Amino acid sequence: MARAIFEATEIRSRWPDAVPAVAAAVVGLWGVTTPSFWRDESVSALAASMPFGDLWRLLDHIDRVHALYYLILRPFAAVSTGELALRLPSVLATVAAAYGIVVLGRRLVSPRAGLLAGLVFVALPMVSRYAQEARSYAIVTAVAVLSTWLLVEAVRREHRGWYAGYAASLILLGWFHVYALLLVFAHAITVAYWRRGVGRFGESLALAGVGILPLAFLAVSQRDAQLGWLKPPTFAAVPTLGDEIAGNAWVALPLLVLVICGAVRDRRLAVVAVPWALLPVLSMAISQLYPVYSPRYLLFAVPAMALLAGAGLDALRPRALTWLGLALVVALTVPAHLRIREPDSRPDDLRGMALALQARGRPGDAVLYVNEFGRLFAGVYDAAYRDLRDLTYPPDRDTPRTAPELTAALAGVDRIWVVTGGRKHQNSAFAEDDERYLALMADPDFTLESTEDFGYSWFGLYVRDLRKS
Repeated sequence: MARAIFEATEIRSRWPDAVPAVAAAVVGLWGVTTPSFWRDESVSALAASMPFGDLWRLLDHIDRVHALYYLILRPFAAVSTGELALRLPSVLATVAAAYGIVVLGRRLVSPRAGLLAGLVFVALPMVSRYAQEARSYAIVTAVAVLSTWLLVEAVRREHRGWYAGYAASLILLGWFHVYALLLVFAHAITVAYWRRGVGRFGESLALAGVGILPLAFLAVSQRDAQLGWLKPPTFAAVPTLGDEIAGNAWVALPLLVLVICGAVRDRRLAVVAVPWALLPVLSMAISQLYPVYSPRYLLFAVPAMALLAGAGLDALRPRALTWLGLALVVALTVPAHLRIREPDSRPDDLRGMALALQARGRPGDAVLYVNEFGRLFAGVYDAAYRDLRDLTYPPDRDTPRTAPELTAALAGVDRIWVVTGGRKHQNSAFAEDDERYLALMADPDFTLESTEDFGYSWFGLYVRDLRKS
């Protein structure tokens, strides 16, 4: 009888731990289908649904570092390639991360601090943004939380089984996103400060290295395709990152104060969370020589900031001030959450582009995809393109036409939709490396009638001048 009462009491004392996870599910599913897929998500959708042979050929060109994520996504794509199905893994990962933050906060500070940290995490617009993204960033974040918890438990319990679990989590982390292995630097600082388990920590890293080395080799071989677009960040990247995490400066500044308060309040938490939270600074420093910095690549550091902010809120007195502070953070993030859920909130509005093309297209129209991945970006909403004659790829092969072949294929075509993703239309600058588009622009029989932007993607309509025919 006494044992039953104890277990019931334990369940009642732990149920608040689930509140952030439930909140993460609600926030993650709120408006998840409203924003259009953008170009990166379109690659996820097609990679998850294409035959394995085509997938391996795709990975030969780009995204080997995302291979595991594409495999995880395939069962969801088998159900549907719509926004809900393909973004659902990220929602579930955010739920798991929120719960893991609560557990870490409980272990390192107190149950209330863990609860507050989980709620702060869910409230942050950056978390919400990538909970609704068919890419691996939310999953990477959940694995980073798991990895940190396993390290804390391994050092506390001093058992090899926990270190083996930690090594396995690092392998998983690396295979989901190799650049997230920056987390190891934070963990190394933590272990060095504790002066416990240093040898076993080193063994775990060696074991993880064996599992990650093949991926690291593949990542280096595709470095230019994967990261060639990145530039060394300037000092302006610091406030920009704050705005992206918190939504605006009105949240970023109070959040920073709470993070500092949390770090000062509890040394045990600070030893774990401060190095972790400062990984964006390390990424910016590395990127001065070897650009790897992108805000979305650093989502896995946000749990550390939430842990520190939760501890900062928990330190406020009187207690009513704690909950008032949390309510204020939530209220100030609402505008950013609403913006995230608008149809054109992503870098590209591929759905809007497809609908516009469908409305304006005519029988006999053709399409030319600029750069070799143009068709990949557009294909996620392929109904709009299905009836258009493809001038980029001949029907009997999977390599693009050459410029002379394109010129020959223009015979009998009067209207051509030029479609591209990822570059703003600025005269012809975006097409300097696309011989087919240059050939079309040089053709005296065609003139550009109109263009329309959909974020960073756009289409242009080229029409044959019948007076010259």
